[in-house]
Amino acid sequence: MIPELAKHVKQYKKDVFLTWGIVFAESLLEIFIAFFIKFLMEAINTGDMGGIFLWSGIMALMAILAAVAGIMAGYWASSAAAGFGKNLREAMFVKIQQYSFKNIDKFSPASIVTRTTTDITNVQFSFMMIIRTVIRAPFMMLFSMVMCFIMAPQLAWIFLIIVPIILFALLFIASKAHVLFVKIFTTYDFLNESVEEDVDGIRVVKSFDRKKYHTDAFDSVSDGIYQNYIKAEKILSFNNPVMNMAIWAAMILISILGSWLITSSATVKDGMVDGTLLSVSSLSSLFTYVMMIMMSLMMVSMVYVMITIARNSAERIIEIINEEPDIKNKENPVMEVKNGDVDFNHVSFGYVENKNVLENVDLHFKQGTTIGIIGPTGSSKTSLVSLMARLYDVSEGSVCIGGVDVRDYDIKTLRDSVSVVLQKNVLFTGTIRENLKWGNQNATEEEIWQACDIAQASEFLHNFPEGLDTMISEGGTNVSGGQKQRLCIARALLKNPKVLILDDSTSACDTHTDSLIRKGLANTKPDVTKFIIAQRVLSIKDCDTIIVLEAGGKIVDIGSNDELMNRCLVYKELYESQLGGGDFDVHE
Repeated sequence: MIPELAKHVKQYKKDVFLTWGIVFAESLLEIFIAFFIKFLMEAINTGDMGGIFLWSGIMALMAILAAVAGIMAGYWASSAAAGFGKNLREAMFVKIQQYSFKNIDKFSPASIVTRTTTDITNVQFSFMMIIRTVIRAPFMMLFSMVMCFIMAPQLAWIFLIIVPIILFALLFIASKAHVLFVKIFTTYDFLNESVEEDVDGIRVVKSFDRKKYHTDAFDSVSDGIYQNYIKAEKILSFNNPVMNMAIWAAMILISILGSWLITSSATVKDGMVDGTLLSVSSLSSLFTYVMMIMMSLMMVSMVYVMITIARNSAERIIEIINEEPDIKNKENPVMEVKNGDVDFNHVSFGYVENKNVLENVDLHFKQGTTIGIIGPTGSSKTSLVSLMARLYDVSEGSVCIGGVDVRDYDIKTLRDSVSVVLQKNVLFTGTIRENLKWGNQNATEEEIWQACDIAQASEFLHNFPEGLDTMISEGGTNVSGGQKQRLCIARALLKNPKVLILDDSTSACDTHTDSLIRKGLANTKPDVTKFIIAQRVLSIKDCDTIIVLEAGGKIVDIGSNDELMNRCLVYKELYESQLGGGDFDVHE
């Protein structure tokens, strides 16, 4: 796991090494301060004022230098951690952009948001803590223990007993807490999903007065996180008491045994009592080294807690980065789509293995044909057209555009030639012009207005004071559903596609506007193969060919409006219910 994350440190390796070098210097200075305490105590015991001022001055200078080193180490560690987090976010975002719809479905948008925000923050903070302590704590602990062995080998066994006990306790506590943090971060995904759903559907929630229901649902998820956090913190709360008990146990044992060593070998010199086995000044330094050992263990303990929290986050980040895109280019892909011929060759497709929603579909359309698709909910209309743009790959058979299997094309080339306006129309924060240029960054003013004319968007755009420079708010909430659909159609037309797919893309437009859009497409784009999925028979009745689907993705019949009226009972019932005085809507 560590190598997979470490490679994202990249250009910030220099900051990491600088941090380590400065932390090493800081630790060395602090160790020398502890070492010089012995000489200061000896000067105090002998009343040597010159020695007192000398050693006090040296220790003060070292303390100042250590403080400066600490500040510098903090700066470089923060710089390295921030850069590491930045690289992780960018790596995740780049990988997510390569995902197919199937990959996105695997993780869910809410989970992806959690992983790119909360999880990266946890890992970034842990990384900063680690690079500051990975040199400092082991070095200070090792050197302090060596000094303790040199100064008082009779007391060394205290550390040989206490340190392993502490390490075992830390490992035990962290392992128990890790299980709960796995649950916590999984629940965070559900929390984000709940918030996202509530915000996206806030108008529906308010119109149906479902505030209490959504609040209760949110509280339930939030309470789950709270309960698991309480359990985890109860376990982690043993961390500090264990450390404190170890520190005080070591201090008490050293005080008792150190005092015994001094008194049992006491001598009097210049009126001062001292020991031959252990001097008073050495005992003072020993106490300092004990505190340094225990503080090092405390640092290790704090970092271990952070690693426990971040471990699950790191695994979730790696899962995103290591996920292989379900759809990717072959070697030496085809870089040009010659025409808009479309062929479905015995195609079967399913979102889940061994559960197809389309079975043995065999369809063939020449360039310039207009195809209408109609059917009830669950008839796989969107699934059928999604295969042409290779938003999903077929399970069996092949889909060909221009006589070439879509899997053999360069993905960008294919999607520049197959333009899809999906059911859920999305506009992004920015100007209308910027949104439209998603279709073609080099589109001229004339081309933009021409696309808007065909999509019947020009009229309302001229009524906006800022015209094409009108700002779109987040989610496109400052334009109506019909306006949003027309802008999305214009955006798709700017790609100058060979195949255009309108997936129920005029459902929010009135029938007159719908008719004008279809006529505009027929008159200005005669060579473009057009697939129109619609709820209304009126939207597809003039198509060259109409595909009638039923639940389960089965094709009921294919033909022109007149042919289907004569032989397809399902289509005839839809036609008469909508255009013969019945219910106008066919539920998508």
